[in-house]
Amino acid sequence: MPDGIGDLKDWDVPEGEFCIYGTVYAYPDKADELEAVCAATTRKAMSAAEPGTLYYVLARDRADPTQFHYLERYAGRQAFIEHNSQPLIQKIINPDNKFFWKIEARFGTPIGLDSGSVSGSVSGGGSGSGSGSG
Repeated sequence: MPDGIGDLKDWDVPEGEFCIYGTVYAYPDKADELEAVCAATTRKAMSAAEPGTLYYVLARDRADPTQFHYLERYAGRQAFIEHNSQPLIQKIINPDNKFFWKIEARFGTPIGLDSGSVSGSVSGGGSGSGSGSG
């Protein structure tokens, strides 16, 4: 994947309700700033401003404070695209800001739903580095 998370249209984002989870690997000198932006993002994602975002949690790793783990649940592809189009998210994923060097993501189906099976993964170099698996 190219620098940043790439173009979301290149991701295999499910159509129906789904979860996405994974890890963001922050540059050490940007980790505290990334945490502050993530806190603001969480407040917005769980507000009425994002009705298609059903669940959204970000956690900073206690053993390695440069790692941020996330679990998000969306009503569908459009809700995911709308969430990632907002200015707070664009600030994080903009390669010029160099918040992270790698992001790992996996899609899944929330257990207990009658929707079809959804699986897949995305892994790519982060903002500005072009390194990472993928």
